[in-house]
Amino acid sequence: MKNLKDNLKDILDLNNLELDQEKIDLITEYVKLLLEHNKFINLISRKDENHILEKHIIPCLVFSTVFQNFDQSVLDIGTGGGLPGIPFSIVNQKSLITLIDSIRKKVNAVRDIVQKLGLKNVETIWTRAEDKNFIDNYKNRYDLIISRATASLEILIEYSKPLCRNSNSRLAVMKGGDQLEDEIIKAKKRFNYIAIQKKPLIYLPENPENINKKFIIIVERINGRK
Repeated sequence: MKNLKDNLKDILDLNNLELDQEKIDLITEYVKLLLEHNKFINLISRKDENHILEKHIIPCLVFSTVFQNFDQSVLDIGTGGGLPGIPFSIVNQKSLITLIDSIRKKVNAVRDIVQKLGLKNVETIWTRAEDKNFIDNYKNRYDLIISRATASLEILIEYSKPLCRNSNSRLAVMKGGDQLEDEIIKAKKRFNYIAIQKKPLIYLPENPENINKKFIIIVERINGRK
């Protein structure tokens, strides 16, 4: 039976994702730590544990490689068990990443994972994106804000506005579902100056059920027209 690292390498190959050995080792260790903490707090669904690579890790790595070599400041809203923020930080080691979540136990677990992985480019904060103190302390801080379907697109844009550094800052969200087109329409109607790109988040291409079911939504001009 193949071990976790070998399975990870196989799935990376299937998705044409190239990571050096250091990054593969870090991702492997991250998965082990995530599963260990999941015994005590629900960071991912228990029913997903046996398919954690396919359902959680690989999609976040595909997402992260869209921004490969990103070296600016990043905020992960509603990070949960560190997704997509920790894979992003491993792929993009020159970036500076803030992971936030409203549930203290999750933040404590993610903080422990970050420390054990030795990720020097990551900080963890127990807060909400809309918290006044957080906004006061981190206003105009971020060049990229990321999230994994933690709220509607409209709400995530609203949260992002005061936290974006400038008009070049972007929001990138992993999203799917039948309501996605409606979310995009509503967001464009409310914020009529934004620009939105919709890119397929395709992973495990040998499995047709996974193709075009989830997308990377990239929102630009959050702070107004360029």
